[in-house]
Amino acid sequence: MRQSLYALVSAGLIAATMPYSNDLMAAEKPVTREEIALGEKQYGPNQQQQGGLYTLDPALSAYVQRVGMKLAKASDAPDLPYAFVIINSSDLNAWALPGGKIAINRGLLAALDSEAQLAAVLAHEIAHVTKRHSARMQKKAEGASLLGTLIGLGIGMKAPEYRDLAMQGVSTLAYGAQANYSRDHELQADKAGMKTMSRAGYDPQAAVALQEIFLREAQGRKNDALSGFFASHPPSQERISENKATAKTLPAGGLLNDADYRKATTLLARDKPAYQLLKEATAAYAAKNYGQTVVLCDKAIALQPKEVLFWEMKGQALAKQSRGKEAVAAFDKAAAANPNFYRPLLLRGMTQNALGQYAPAEASISAAQKLLPTQIGAYTLGELSQRRGDRNAAAGYYRQAAQGGGEIGKAAQERLRSL
Repeated sequence: MRQSLYALVSAGLIAATMPYSNDLMAAEKPVTREEIALGEKQYGPNQQQQGGLYTLDPALSAYVQRVGMKLAKASDAPDLPYAFVIINSSDLNAWALPGGKIAINRGLLAALDSEAQLAAVLAHEIAHVTKRHSARMQKKAEGASLLGTLIGLGIGMKAPEYRDLAMQGVSTLAYGAQANYSRDHELQADKAGMKTMSRAGYDPQAAVALQEIFLREAQGRKNDALSGFFASHPPSQERISENKATAKTLPAGGLLNDADYRKATTLLARDKPAYQLLKEATAAYAAKNYGQTVVLCDKAIALQPKEVLFWEMKGQALAKQSRGKEAVAAFDKAAAANPNFYRPLLLRGMTQNALGQYAPAEASISAAQKLLPTQIGAYTLGELSQRRGDRNAAAGYYRQAAQGGGEIGKAAQERLRSL
């Protein structure tokens, strides 16, 4: 239960203090076709930016989809084109896009204790969709193209040296994932989510209990890593009181399904030591202890050889040790583990380029760009096109990279002037 309360931090279940124009009348209107289209457009890029899909346990993905659809059918808008996916990230997070596109992180699933708690998270996110809260960033999203992603990978990087892309903290268009909902929106989503849980047969007290524990824990935490979040998203006794009042209006009891949840998350529980090794490897990498990073990654791989993140981190550490060929081999393993995730392809292409393997580099980076356009990818493809004498293609890539601004944007502009 203690771990479970941390899940609320990023799941959007904590009241925000950020002011917002208090126009809740929009919640009374049906979700529009434009909102549905927007969510569908952004769903794939958001998944890529957040860490790609979790692919190790298809049965768990099916389980989350099944629970999500059960809740969706009991929601205020059961006919929306809902989808529920698991993101391969240890961060405790869940998010919703307009029109019913919802994601929950592997790390959050590992922190929960029961299906009812999962239902609490998903029902809350569904409520943000049905009440049209997730559409409040619509204008911002409509004004950004996928090249907005390029800005995130351009900040603080100097072309054309090797970049630590997986460590770079990409800025994202995932406005649903990053949204600070207003106090009124959170209270409204709590109430609607609890009603949805109850209609679907779950015990809404699961949501109330987590809020109570979170408030108690937050009051005693001043100087840890969560303090900054507590400062901007303080837990609310008002919110707990409102949730208790809502629970009293709902039928008592309901499903917890803790045994079913433990069974569904068996692999996550088994792999917990491997992901802890990845956490340690990430810290070693940040400390520039690349040899120790490789050792820790190898230990993680021995426990779970099919995890893309372990091979990816190993590849980065090997590249930092000037072991480029071994790094490419590690990125090959990462790409094979999840061929639909852009980052290993991009990292492999950058490493191949540094080794002078220009044709393979162009193929790798082009494949990554199809999954998620990045500024560094566009810039490097410009260099590779220019190298083989295709000035028109090079100019097109440099123009894309220039849109991202920053050091790489300036370098791209210089390249355009020199063509």
